[in-house]
Amino acid sequence: MDEAGRGPLAGPVVASAVSLRAFPSDVLIDDSKRLTPRQREDAFRVICRVADWGLGIVEPEVIDRIGIHAATLEAMRRALLALPQRPRWAVIDGPWIPPRFPVRALPVVGGDGKSLSVACASIVAKVVRDRFMTKLHRLLPEYGFIRHKGYGTPEHLNLLKGIGPSSFHRYSFRGVAFVG
Repeated sequence: MDEAGRGPLAGPVVASAVSLRAFPSDVLIDDSKRLTPRQREDAFRVICRVADWGLGIVEPEVIDRIGIHAATLEAMRRALLALPQRPRWAVIDGPWIPPRFPVRALPVVGGDGKSLSVACASIVAKVVRDRFMTKLHRLLPEYGFIRHKGYGTPEHLNLLKGIGPSSFHRYSFRGVAFVG
């Protein structure tokens, strides 16, 4: 299991749980942050063929209400529950196990660089979140989400100062709270 979108100022946090049925061959699998967008998309297509996966998505208004840490753990719990078949245990990227987690879990700091299935989960979460932000860009092109995916880049921060936040922004995050 892994997540994408803890740090951005806009959009959901997305977690993925991946259960491999076969080895994802003929494609580069690594921590999603180490891959180019093209490499992630190529890997995503292969992972979809050789794995079962589940997603957990927590929207900005929930992030604002419960905080990003709790929202991330909730997204992970939801991702596990979304798998077609519940595993006996899970390897989770990071030092925490979500509360009310329905299976035994092993938290591994840097797991996306140490475990093939966690790296696959990293890729799935990142690709799904990036695709969401690309669709959001079509709805709200004035924010430039296609370029920064909601992260607090200088461009995004300047846009927030000029036009203010959207309903997809995290109002509790620094950078949004001061302009909202």
